[in-house]
Amino acid sequence: MEKIELFLLRRKKGIKLREIAEYIHCSIAMLSLWENDKSNLDVNKQVMYKEFIERY
Repeated sequence: MEKIELFLLRRKKGIKLREIAEYIHCSIAMLSLWENDKSNLDVNKQVMYKEFIERY
């Protein structure tokens, strides 16, 4: 699943960035920058992001 699909799924499920940030131990700002293609995110954190959204 691509990043844009995950973003849309996150929004559809009503998942807040705060919830994911707490789960993967990073800042909300970092996740926002990554979702908007303005920053990179560690591969392990990307996997955790995807897992959180799929399991929510």
